[in-house]
Amino acid sequence: MKKKLLATLFMAGALTSHAALAEVQYQIKITNAAQHLAEVKVDFPAVTGKTLDVQMPIWRTGRYEVLNLGKNVRQFVATNGKGKQLSFAKTDKGTWQIKTQPGDTVKISYEIYANALGERTQHIDDTHAYLDASGVLMYAAPFRSQAISVKLDTPANWISRSGMDKGNCDHCFVAKNYDVLIDSPIETGEHEFHRFDVDGHEIELAIWGRGNYDGKKMAADLKKVVEEGRKLFGAFPFKRYLFIVHATDGVGGATEHINSTVIQKPRWGFAPRKEYLNFIRTAAHEFVHTWNVKAYRPKEMVPYEYQKENYTRLLWMAEGNTSYFEELLTMRAGLQTRDEMLEEFAKALFAYEHQPGRFYQSASESSFDAWIDAGGERARNASVNIYSKGQLLATAMDILIREQTKGAKGFEHVHQYLYQHHTVEKGGYSEADVRAALKYVTGKDWSDWWAKYVDGTAEIPFTDILNQVGLKYTIEGGKDDEQKEEWFTGWRTRDTGDHPVVIEVERDSPAWKSGVVAGDTLIAANGLRLTPKDINDKLWLSQQTPIKLTLFRRDELRELSLTPTRQVKGKAKLKTVENVSDTQKDLNSRWLGVAWPTPKVSPSSNTEKAKD
Repeated sequence: MKKKLLATLFMAGALTSHAALAEVQYQIKITNAAQHLAEVKVDFPAVTGKTLDVQMPIWRTGRYEVLNLGKNVRQFVATNGKGKQLSFAKTDKGTWQIKTQPGDTVKISYEIYANALGERTQHIDDTHAYLDASGVLMYAAPFRSQAISVKLDTPANWISRSGMDKGNCDHCFVAKNYDVLIDSPIETGEHEFHRFDVDGHEIELAIWGRGNYDGKKMAADLKKVVEEGRKLFGAFPFKRYLFIVHATDGVGGATEHINSTVIQKPRWGFAPRKEYLNFIRTAAHEFVHTWNVKAYRPKEMVPYEYQKENYTRLLWMAEGNTSYFEELLTMRAGLQTRDEMLEEFAKALFAYEHQPGRFYQSASESSFDAWIDAGGERARNASVNIYSKGQLLATAMDILIREQTKGAKGFEHVHQYLYQHHTVEKGGYSEADVRAALKYVTGKDWSDWWAKYVDGTAEIPFTDILNQVGLKYTIEGGKDDEQKEEWFTGWRTRDTGDHPVVIEVERDSPAWKSGVVAGDTLIAANGLRLTPKDINDKLWLSQQTPIKLTLFRRDELRELSLTPTRQVKGKAKLKTVENVSDTQKDLNSRWLGVAWPTPKVSPSSNTEKAKD
């Protein structure tokens, strides 16, 4: 009996040891690129139990939303190492439970349909394949920490690239575990390719699709972004980094990964300058994520839970702060001007001013609810966005830190502290850790400020905060800065069809108070027919208030009384305050990282000066 027990224990130990050393092997064969099809094979090491659950994640990193990633799987088959078929049952939308025997190796195969380019989970066509493991490659929890190898079988002349390390063939990659694999998408196909070096680190750029971009300029500008990122955080958390750019139609967006990013833009959306700046800002945003989210992130997201949501109250830091640093990085890299950066911030303030939801949901609540934030017509009235609110909070905190430390420190030093002390390997950071970092940087307790503006919905005092750096927020007219007025209703419309359809009504606006709701079709104002092209002209033409508004609601004709208000017509701007002091100028320069602008001198003034 004793010998039998020892033998059993020895066998169990041997199996465990073998499992610890063996790798999980993936093979992906593009079987019909035009029809978006591939065959996936996975070899798992020896199992120790009588069942093995293999799963597709229910969400992908970088997108806080539950996705039905298992829906694209068909023709699932499981066998043991000897080729004997194993029985299995699908137990939920993304789990296949296989019956096994201890000591068996397990092989699975399945067909994957890959046509979700906009979700950035997987896409295959006759020119390329974009493969994010979350939408392509199953895993088994017992082997999540095992080493990984991936081999692709692709059409001729395709080239495969990834942030992962290269394997022993042109289309082979290796990773230390599934967490690295799922955060290292593969781009294979026909690309324009560029490579450059920053501080001994290889940076690569692969562009798929035709468009109005200049690949050489793109690579040169991305190099500047990478250099500024290193200055901001002090060191790179990767050995090699890959920018994947999709120039395409119908989709847009971007996703960060630990050693790469994918950025999607309309193929004709890389010019003119404003469009190109949008691309560069996006690239800067995703690159900052290499630190903020990938190298360090909220502790509730360590490790990622691929079968359920990772709730945290700190997504406003993970995402919104990154939006803030994208602007600074792009400006400090010399790719956008100081005025362009301040213009973007003024636009963000204007949008925030017209978001009543800021009084109904805090930044921390919005972070927690990001998983269920469905948007829609009520979002602006009842919610705040983790990106915009986090960006504005970062701006306020940066300026306040500069003021408290006489310009010596800024919000970037808080993030540097988190990167140094609360990496993913160390378990991530908590809300208390962020407040401790703020105290470390400034020497002051931020608990009350946090309670009011992060956990609470108090209005951020931007008038006073911006004054610290010599700026004021204003709405101004055209080139002559003539202050003009316009009517304000508070609705947004979808301008398609014969008549405008209301898609959103701002809380407490004139339209809200008159009873206009989303879905109303606007027919006439004071008897004048309203069309999408002239809705504003007809409202202003009427001049008399209240306006008799005629509309359809649920196909029933109605009349409402609308009294628009007058508001300043123009553009949101940040301007220099009157009698700006040297102290304000200095703090502004330390905040933005660029010099306070020198007043332009006209040619005539230069001539007069020369005569003196």
